Amino acid sequence: MYNQDVMPLTARPLAERRASLAWALCSLFPGIFLLCLFTLIFLSAPEHDDFCFAELYAGHGFIQTIAIIYHSLSGRVAALFLSQLPPAISAAANVSLLWAYSLTLAVSAGLFLFGSAVATIRAWPRAGALQLAFLSLAFASAVVSAAPSVRDLLYWLSSVTCYVPPAMIAILILGECVRALDRETDFSWLLVVGMAFGGFAAALCNEFTGLWLLLIVAASLAARYFFDQQRQVAQHLLIAAAVAIGWIIVVSAGGNNVRMGQLPNGGHVISSVFEALRFSLIGLGRLLREPAILALLVATGAIALMEPGSSTPAPRRNRLLALGTVAICLACSYFEYFAHQYATGMRLVERAQNEALILLLYGLMLGVRLLVRAYRTQLRERLSASSYHGLLGQVALPTGLGLLMIASLGLSSTASLLRKQWHDLYPYWQESVERHVLLTTSPEPVVAVPRHKWTPSLLMTSDVTANADRLPNDCIARYYRKSAIYAADAPR
Repeated sequence: MYNQDVMPLTARPLAERRASLAWALCSLFPGIFLLCLFTLIFLSAPEHDDFCFAELYAGHGFIQTIAIIYHSLSGRVAALFLSQLPPAISAAANVSLLWAYSLTLAVSAGLFLFGSAVATIRAWPRAGALQLAFLSLAFASAVVSAAPSVRDLLYWLSSVTCYVPPAMIAILILGECVRALDRETDFSWLLVVGMAFGGFAAALCNEFTGLWLLLIVAASLAARYFFDQQRQVAQHLLIAAAVAIGWIIVVSAGGNNVRMGQLPNGGHVISSVFEALRFSLIGLGRLLREPAILALLVATGAIALMEPGSSTPAPRRNRLLALGTVAICLACSYFEYFAHQYATGMRLVERAQNEALILLLYGLMLGVRLLVRAYRTQLRERLSASSYHGLLGQVALPTGLGLLMIASLGLSSTASLLRKQWHDLYPYWQESVERHVLLTTSPEPVVAVPRHKWTPSLLMTSDVTANADRLPNDCIARYYRKSAIYAADAPR
């Protein structure tokens, strides 16, 4: 901490141990919150699109399945590949599709947490290990607690593959660009190649992430000119070219025209501009009302305030870089709302809002850190002269942040939903297992399937219907090699 030099030498070891224990306990609270929600992954089950991917994989394999969907429905090549992992694992390991599905989601959740940690560590090079652990867990828990749809963020693979991996790659690339500008360093060629491959993969996940990354890379190059830093034009162009190739592959898919033809309300530029602005402002307001988001930003500012000072302070650059970073993230988020409104005529779906949340929240964290660094000397002086100087003590700070995280996560929308549906989750999973057993063991070509009596929106959104020829019944029937299935308790 910035006032460590006034601490008596004999008191430092004990004080440091107490501070370490306080930070460990502080990190424990968001960690427990995440563990509870990650554990629920093993109660999830495949739904509609998941069975369509499983059925196509069983009949055609990875490559041909991607080709079929690319020409008939969507060009999201990376997401199409990842969505086939559960049936591939199920077939290779001779295990239940339900088990393989949960395993895939668990790995995805682990990578989400790992990506959060890497992005945090790279953006806070001077913070201590315990502070970084707390920030990483706090960021991940804030995303989960404020997600417009936590089901689409953690428990439904068809949504996870389209939006979570590209979001994590986007914040990693954004973080590296801001880090290089902040520290006045160059991109190594190893980092450039990694960013290029990551950007290419992210652009293959959906139609708008590629344009996000092109804007971020262009802004990075422009900022280098503005701050009179080493340009590295070739490195930026290589990253942009890889991203552009991935984006072109996605938007060139023949299936996009088929999908667009089913949505006649799209294509209106003027109305899309204003409707996207309205819905994006509503989403931003909802985001800033989430207590865990505010708690995370407070924690970010506090930890930035106690970081060791830079040997080459540049308050003006920090201010401009902070404002530019937040502006880029806001622009990317708005573009996502606009692109969806223009393409479909409808507001941005919640599963896609999850990706905007991750980028915007990370950008806000970077902006807060940079702004606090720009005014750190003044803030420290004012706090030292005020009656609140004790709040930044070695033990007081993590204790206060821990209590703040407990309160904010407990009051979050995700925690509220979890409390309401807690008793429905395990019965829902039992019914999913029973349905799987019925469809696996029944010798009948046409099977009447009981509908779910327990329907927690945290884990599901739809069920089988009376219409055997429509989604999801048709895909489920083909996967289990039945002529047809229908809901036993629904009128036909």
